[in-house]
Amino acid sequence: MKQAKIIGRVFCSRQCCGMDAKTMLLIQPLDWDTDKPVGEPIVAADCVGAGAGETVFFVAAREALIAFEGWEGDTSVKSSLPPVDAAILGIIDGKQISRLKFSGGRF
Repeated sequence: MKQAKIIGRVFCSRQCCGMDAKTMLLIQPLDWDTDKPVGEPIVAADCVGAGAGETVFFVAAREALIAFEGWEGDTSVKSSLPPVDAAILGIIDGKQISRLKFSGGRF
């Protein structure tokens, strides 16, 4: 999972393949440690009702398909998979990062 900030919304007059039930948001990926922008903004399907300025976590690539209810991964049942690369799965309220020191073979 990756972290991002909602920076906008994408409006579409038409969407295909079951995408019409999802809100499309423009997100800026962030570094987990520094919260600084990483790379270019991307469009992601919103599955949790996130709003402008919120920090969220998202998945990218094929894992984003799981965010679509009713899709169980069986391509023989649903021949038309949603054309989505990123899906927002949660809103981050806070985080704590711990650094474990590795010594030998145990933590």
